[in-house]
Amino acid sequence: MALNWPFLNLSDIYAIRSQRDLTLNVSIDQLVNPGINLNTVLLEPLNYTSSALSNFAAIIQRGVTRVFLDIYWNNISKTWQLCPFVADVSATAANVTSSDVSNSTVFAYGDRAYTCDTTITFSTFLSDVVKDQWIYPTDNDLDAQTIVLTINLRQAKAAAVVTIDSEAVVATTVSQATTSVSNIQSGNATSSANTAMTTSSQSETLSMQIHNALDRYVYTPEQLSLDRSKALTWNDTAATTQGWPLLKNVLLTEFYRVLISFGDIEVPTAEYNSNLDADSIFSNDDIPTSGAGVISNTSPISSVCSISDGDNIAILSTGAVVKPTWLIASDTSENPFSATTMLQYMNCGFSPVLNATLGSSSDILQYLVTALEYSRWSWEAGQPPAAPQPTPTGGTAPVTDSSGNVPRCAALTVNGWEVENCNSKFKVACRVAKSPYNWTLSQKQVSYYDSVGACTGNTTLSLPRTAVQNTILQSLRQSVVGSDPVWIDMNSIELPVRHIPRNAN
Repeated sequence: MALNWPFLNLSDIYAIRSQRDLTLNVSIDQLVNPGINLNTVLLEPLNYTSSALSNFAAIIQRGVTRVFLDIYWNNISKTWQLCPFVADVSATAANVTSSDVSNSTVFAYGDRAYTCDTTITFSTFLSDVVKDQWIYPTDNDLDAQTIVLTINLRQAKAAAVVTIDSEAVVATTVSQATTSVSNIQSGNATSSANTAMTTSSQSETLSMQIHNALDRYVYTPEQLSLDRSKALTWNDTAATTQGWPLLKNVLLTEFYRVLISFGDIEVPTAEYNSNLDADSIFSNDDIPTSGAGVISNTSPISSVCSISDGDNIAILSTGAVVKPTWLIASDTSENPFSATTMLQYMNCGFSPVLNATLGSSSDILQYLVTALEYSRWSWEAGQPPAAPQPTPTGGTAPVTDSSGNVPRCAALTVNGWEVENCNSKFKVACRVAKSPYNWTLSQKQVSYYDSVGACTGNTTLSLPRTAVQNTILQSLRQSVVGSDPVWIDMNSIELPVRHIPRNAN
């Protein structure tokens, strides 16, 4: 079902957008934002339907950039589908009570019933959900974002198709869907939609489906190799032929919106050869989903985060040195993230992945809203305040109060970034040249207007552009000035929306 999402206020919109903008000069593997497992959080408790998937755009709008999805190989129709089941006509079907079964089939598996819209293939998910519901409505400089979609390849399970004990119209719908699935199993589709799905997808690789659905919105391993050959890739400290491109090049120069990677591969090569997709889908070696950089919420933060400055950033206190690249931490149903724990993992360079399965839609909504609303590594909750409205002449109305305060400049405080009066006097965050993890504070307290000149020697006024940089600067701030803020290089600037041009090919 579609969740009843609360209104996203302007403060949250500005915080999400500005955090994206300040990371434009960061390589995409260093980005730290929340993630979600669509199967465990949405589809498992809410059913495998278009209604449940309609929450996708709202989730991405709230700052999620890592998405995990299970897709299932249907060996009968030779398609990749989002439903975990295929019809077992030899199984005994039980009578159950269900809802939201329009255009769907209900399967009995284990001790419960699952409602599946069996027409939702991986290809239709990409075109109808990812492209139509999210990419097209956000195809401008202000709202665009790049996400990583990790797909787990699994085998669809045989399950009994059940008869619904409910109103006659519902029972009829399910009976029609049952007939359709049974005929697909025997090789005959009962509708033109099912026929088209079966014939068009049998010989298509995942790469072909991705290309057909998303065209040039996808950044691929092939493109990464080209960027590396042109010296357009970076790691956390410098340009390197083994690194990744900057976010601004991916998103605002080349206009890519999605990277697709493999997670678990449980389908035998005889059924589907994933090696055929190597040019289009990143491997687990490229974007890891297991290993030292992938941890669980069951690990205490103190045993995870031991960040130090240097050529190698020590993230894990176990002694393993983990570079801040594609790091993820996931929660469980028994130990779900709170906003506080999500922020702690972010501060350690990990993208927290929401993975918990909860019972009711209200519990799911509260879990998602709480986790996403207050879990940004940069801005404090409720910051920045809503920007001033443009004047009728196109300028910006003056933002001062009766005391002459100008609240348009950002400072790092105990709780995160906050908008402060530009005339206030604080020490300044100065970054040592060519060293993203080496910071110092100015000797003098100055207004924001004098902050550039306060950084001396080989240091310059700057701001943290990654969560790890922010954590190191936060530690320095606390040790030098205690609870006082320090100026960072950010102030409010309004830009018009520029619609992204598209090439014909």
